[in-house]
Amino acid sequence: MLLFEGGPEILPAFGDRLSGKAARELEKMGVKIHVNSIVTHIDADGIDVKGPDGSTQHFSAKTKVWAAGVLASPLAKLLAQATGATCDRTGRIKVESDCSLPGHSEVFVVGDMMNHNDLPGVAEVAIQSGLHAARAIRERVKSGAKAVPWKYRDLGSMAAVDRRSAIVSMHGIRLSGRVAWLLWLVVHITFLTGFTNRITALIHWFYSFVGTRCGERAIIANLDRLLAHGQQGRNDRRNDRPGSEGSSRRQAGAGETTGRPIPVAHSLHDNG
Repeated sequence: MLLFEGGPEILPAFGDRLSGKAARELEKMGVKIHVNSIVTHIDADGIDVKGPDGSTQHFSAKTKVWAAGVLASPLAKLLAQATGATCDRTGRIKVESDCSLPGHSEVFVVGDMMNHNDLPGVAEVAIQSGLHAARAIRERVKSGAKAVPWKYRDLGSMAAVDRRSAIVSMHGIRLSGRVAWLLWLVVHITFLTGFTNRITALIHWFYSFVGTRCGERAIIANLDRLLAHGQQGRNDRRNDRPGSEGSSRRQAGAGETTGRPIPVAHSLHDNG
């Protein structure tokens, strides 16, 4: 397994010490970490990576996992164009201190569409900004009160490294290993909504962490073969259209023997 990080270290928000521990734990699992490496191209056969020296190298890989973040919803750009607001490089709208659009206090932008003082696009930012906007709207409808500035409360950061190891950075506390992993479990269960979801997650985690089985299933297929079948099927359908050359030939041949066209069925699955 190869891990490419655009910066000088993985998980930089946790600091050098915890970042180094996470890197060593991953390397024990056989993960090869490449820092200062940026993915420039992805296709079905692999990825192209620009290394620290500026050269580009191709790595063959059928399975790729993109974990470097995504662009904001296109709705953010539409709102910015309609209201004159500005967006950052990821497409998030730069909002006012109360999470409203500049010049439009009646419109609130929260979550992954919002850039509030360059806060990261993580779940806790989305949760707190959403709650603030909901309270502001409720108070405005109830009493006409103006929205107050939103202040983000940093509750800390956690990251699971493997099945029984994690790192935690929380209000000056730095933890790693099994203790951090147990704390990670408790926090994630606590923040799940609904008793049923918590019990279901505990059962799935019990089977995953105690044994070697996973509760999730993946459908594995030969992508090249599927794409080839899909292209063949599209070609066959084009040839079956009335007036096409392939359709005319089949109808002419059928007319010589039976006097009427014979429908032709094409299978998209190769049983051989």
